[in-house]
Amino acid sequence: MSFTARVGSALGIGSLRKSKREREARESASYVHNNSEQRSGSKSHMELDKSIWDVTHGVHVEEVKVGRLRQAWEAVRTDTKTVGETVRRDPKVAIIPFVLLLLLLGGGLWAVFASAHQEYKHRREVAQQTASDKALYLQTELAKAFLPAYVCSVYVRRDPAWPAVNASFGPMALEMIRLSNAGSVLTLSLVPWGVIQTMVPLKGTSPTDDPNWRAIGKDWLQDKFNQDKVLQSISSKNLTIIGPYNLTQGGIGLVAMVSINIANASPNATFDIPPYVHGALGPWQTPPRTQVGPNLTDTPYAPYMYDPAASSKWWGLTTVLISWDVLRENVTRLDDLEAQGYSYVLSRPVLRKELLQARPDLANGSHDLAVAWSDTVQQVPLNATNNRAPPRQPGRARPLIYYDLHERLDSPVHSRVLVEGAQLDLYLSLDEGWTPSWKHAMISVTCVLSFVFSLMLFLVLVNRRQHMRLLHAMIPKKVIQTLRRGKIFTESFDTVTVLFSDIVAYTTMSASMAPIEVVQMLDELYQEFDNLAEKHKLYKLDTIGDAFMLVGGAPDRELAAAAAARVAQMGLDMIRVTSSKTLAGGHNVKIRVGIHSGPAVAAVVGRKAPKYTLFGDTVNTASRMESNGSPMRIHISTATHQLLQEAGGFVMEPRGEISIKGKGLMSTFWVTGTHVWKQGPCPRFESVDICSLPEPNAAALVAVRSSNALPASHVPPSKIAEHVDEGEGSEKPAVVDAANGGTASVALKLAAPHSRRENVCGNSPRRSKLGPQELPSVAESAPQAPAGAVAVGTENEDACPEASCLGGEGEGSQPCTPRAAARLAAERR
Repeated sequence: MSFTARVGSALGIGSLRKSKREREARESASYVHNNSEQRSGSKSHMELDKSIWDVTHGVHVEEVKVGRLRQAWEAVRTDTKTVGETVRRDPKVAIIPFVLLLLLLGGGLWAVFASAHQEYKHRREVAQQTASDKALYLQTELAKAFLPAYVCSVYVRRDPAWPAVNASFGPMALEMIRLSNAGSVLTLSLVPWGVIQTMVPLKGTSPTDDPNWRAIGKDWLQDKFNQDKVLQSISSKNLTIIGPYNLTQGGIGLVAMVSINIANASPNATFDIPPYVHGALGPWQTPPRTQVGPNLTDTPYAPYMYDPAASSKWWGLTTVLISWDVLRENVTRLDDLEAQGYSYVLSRPVLRKELLQARPDLANGSHDLAVAWSDTVQQVPLNATNNRAPPRQPGRARPLIYYDLHERLDSPVHSRVLVEGAQLDLYLSLDEGWTPSWKHAMISVTCVLSFVFSLMLFLVLVNRRQHMRLLHAMIPKKVIQTLRRGKIFTESFDTVTVLFSDIVAYTTMSASMAPIEVVQMLDELYQEFDNLAEKHKLYKLDTIGDAFMLVGGAPDRELAAAAAARVAQMGLDMIRVTSSKTLAGGHNVKIRVGIHSGPAVAAVVGRKAPKYTLFGDTVNTASRMESNGSPMRIHISTATHQLLQEAGGFVMEPRGEISIKGKGLMSTFWVTGTHVWKQGPCPRFESVDICSLPEPNAAALVAVRSSNALPASHVPPSKIAEHVDEGEGSEKPAVVDAANGGTASVALKLAAPHSRRENVCGNSPRRSKLGPQELPSVAESAPQAPAGAVAVGTENEDACPEASCLGGEGEGSQPCTPRAAARLAAERR
């Protein structure tokens, strides 16, 4: 059972049916597995299947179903990490949408609150106008209801003699009641000397026939409860209203009272008013008592009985009893307010003595007695009555037992009704509320839309920033602006510094590795180089295979010495990173670095996949510096040497004159390190010496590589691999016999013979035109090299002589490594 089948069985996931092509790919992968130099018997089945996958270049050998939820979750995680990294690199991507969110929220909420407040004011204005109109209407209708009281007072003043008044009062009062507003007038009464002697209408002979009989004989001057109202009427000589209040005969009513004064009368005038005997009508009256004239005992009315200045004598009172139930239900039309969507309360101020009698708990403070209200404020039971008088409609009773009902309303508007000394207060509140119902909904919509628009802008900015970052990684910003305008970009520079680097023995190494491992190795290495380029503010031009190219002094112009110093520092850091890093698969690589400074032209060529590139001999020379360099060394030209001297702080050694292809003899130099240098255009705060860098930990390297080694049975027979000529300095594998009779692969570098000596690491001279290459293994003897060529070993050739070999290459010198022995043997042949 294959690894994927085992995984599928463990997870409960069935694998897809294999196609014929997949089976052929698996057979091919198995063959490669049996002949691969990098496979090890200690690898697990999982690692073997992964290697097969890599060697077959991504051919799907076997597929396993993955849940959609897991795929979606992984996608969300990846996108979240990408967005977070984008925000970290450019905080404006988050700041701009956040500012937009604040602006949208601020503007939107201000508009919503302003509109809601305007609607709030409008509703209250309309309600206030409605309350004022209704108050004015109540004043008019109440005035009409009280009109009979004025008519009666005029009638009495015309002929104040009691016999004449009493004889014609009945028919006149009945006519006034008939003409009253909606039948709201219940009775008209004459009150000579303050005692009710006649009332219209009056039926029967006792309260059994008509409850109004109980009012006959009432002495208003002795009514302590309404004394203030009576005094107000007598003193002001104007209409005074008492109530609404509970009537003695039942029900709720209003009493309109007018004081009658007779002008041009003597102080002793009696107006032929007979004495009144209390108790003469029946037992329901007070005990028999004869009253001659006004009863002023313990009353404050004496000063108003006669006015000497006007020669007027007080005759008595006339009263009109109005049914508040009829007036409220048929005249005031308060129910119209409910139809308009208002809740209302009509109340009057209540006196303390009323509270002491009805609600002692409310005796302190000012309170209002509700006389009319809407059902939304207070529900009344169906069987409730108005002071023993059932309402015309069940449930429409409004008993005078509720106080301060207006406090239940929501911020009501208020309008006052003033009728001849009486005061009523009308309170209105809108049932749906003063604040519009759409306010909270609009607040929610505003918040959601603001968040959505800000999120959309955030995603657009993140997406644009990611695209722009990718575009800026390939093309500089100023170039993008030119290309957007449809123009061709070219720019010349007097001096730039170009750096080339490549991996030593890359061809041999990549031939023995799976493609995916090569990609992983290069990606890991070049990520480090990209970080260094960003650190030193240098522009990366290109990567082609293992070649890495960057420039200082372009596309942003700067001092030539500063650019050269940053590029040289970049080269030193590249070597330091490479020497201390073990890449994917346990590989340790070495690089060559070449640097040259000079004029160049930058341009973007082509219409498809445009690329920012440098043109000129400076680029070619920098490439020659690299190809003629040595592993883990920085090879620079004279021009760069002069700029680094100007910048200061760098340790450089002359290499002497060497022959450069296409250039002839050139004097070049090695950059071996830098001092602490706090002056000049490019200060440095760390001392570096690349000649003293430690070799990778051999034990760790062996352990890593041994885990990838194949067993002896899997080692393929040695053979000369095909090799594409890479020009000067190329590596070619050869086969030599091992001391033990076996075979081993040896990579030989073929170089033109020369006798010039070079100083490597400042000491040991050796014959080499190109930098040495690392070999996987070395035998004691080497095959015959082509005529006129020098075989150069690649393993540990860059080690300093004082750490490895005796000086010189003469007959007396003893090689210290198998690689050196192989090189000398090749030279002798």
